[in-house]
Amino acid sequence: MPERRGVVAAIGTTGSPLQQALRMREYRLLLGTQLAVGLTQPLLFFTQGWYVTIAAPEGKAVIYLGALGASRGLAFLAYVLFGGAFADRFPRRQVLIVSQFVSLVMTLAIGSLLLIPAVNEGEGRLLPLMIGLFATFGLVQGQDGPTRTSMLRDVVPEEAMASALSFFFMIVSAALLIAAPFSGWSLEHLGVGTTYLISAVGPAAILFCALPMKAAGMAADPTAQRESVWSNLRGGLQVLAEEPAVRWTVLLTWLSTAAGLSVMGVLIGAWVKDILHMGASGWGTLALFWGIGSVISTTFLMTRPTLKHRGWLFLGSCAGLGAAVLGFSFSRAIPIAFAFNGLAGVTFMIMNTVSVAIVQAMVPNRVLGRVTGLLLLGGGLMQVTGLFVGLMAAAIGIERTYPIAACVILATTALVALRQRPLRTLD
Repeated sequence: MPERRGVVAAIGTTGSPLQQALRMREYRLLLGTQLAVGLTQPLLFFTQGWYVTIAAPEGKAVIYLGALGASRGLAFLAYVLFGGAFADRFPRRQVLIVSQFVSLVMTLAIGSLLLIPAVNEGEGRLLPLMIGLFATFGLVQGQDGPTRTSMLRDVVPEEAMASALSFFFMIVSAALLIAAPFSGWSLEHLGVGTTYLISAVGPAAILFCALPMKAAGMAADPTAQRESVWSNLRGGLQVLAEEPAVRWTVLLTWLSTAAGLSVMGVLIGAWVKDILHMGASGWGTLALFWGIGSVISTTFLMTRPTLKHRGWLFLGSCAGLGAAVLGFSFSRAIPIAFAFNGLAGVTFMIMNTVSVAIVQAMVPNRVLGRVTGLLLLGGGLMQVTGLFVGLMAAAIGIERTYPIAACVILATTALVALRQRPLRTLD
């Protein structure tokens, strides 16, 4: 296929598709970058959220958490489409190296600031200042997500893609089983600043894996550099206009992620502290169950040679996420809350993996970075939605906000399932 990757090493034809993919050096190095992300990005996420939770004025944590989510989300939304265009326009390996070097510098700088007592306490205007600096996390995600996800097409042959993709996401889920409890322990015993500095190991490890890579050394779409970036972006939008299944996969992923993770991610610190009456370690344990659920789902998907009935699998996972959020919202017993959080992890990871699989299968490699960037917009929308749900929680109560988010997911998924046959019948 002319559109396929620039450099893919030959692999043996024996063994399962995953075993064939694992024989490839470039895929193993890419998995190393995914492991680094899985182990250290939760540290950033938990540290930022917990810092805002404890530094915010009494009774205003949900508003400040919403502002944190919105700042990261706006940064992500403002950049991710350009990040996807750059992943097609320039060699993806080079884009990854440059972006992670910048990430390393930013993480060390912010972590050092958090060691200053006045900053650590969020005195005066320092809390809003730190929320603004935390927004750089959204910029990093806006470049990292489209670049590394698109690189799968550069290093894995089509016949092994389904298993390789599931294993790629399983690495992050498995890493969360370590990162989540460690984050809680580190925040309580080492403090916010030190925990943030530890997360700098992530971009350093990604650079260690990316530098020796040989794949993705050429631009996926060499002609893109002869056009403006805006023309590049229109190429990605054209795919959505022409492919209804891709279009509705992207749109429903946006809504499910924005509604579901705005409460289960952005506001979860306030829920843990005020409703479940737990500390940072309890938050880490709660996240551990999300990780367990994610590992279960990705392990199941990884054992499938191919993904069948992708349309119904995607729609079912969206509905399952809504049901999990609804169950969680009515849970006050900690074990039941943990169980529903685990179910949310199962369904969200299936939704995430299958949506990427649909895009990988239906979108040409030359515009894959741009369409992947569009798909990942849901993460930014989730962060921005966090501001609105934070204001809603302050106005009507956090206990009413969670069920509303769940019902939005369930109702929209049912409507799409009924009206969008191209997605519903996608095999």
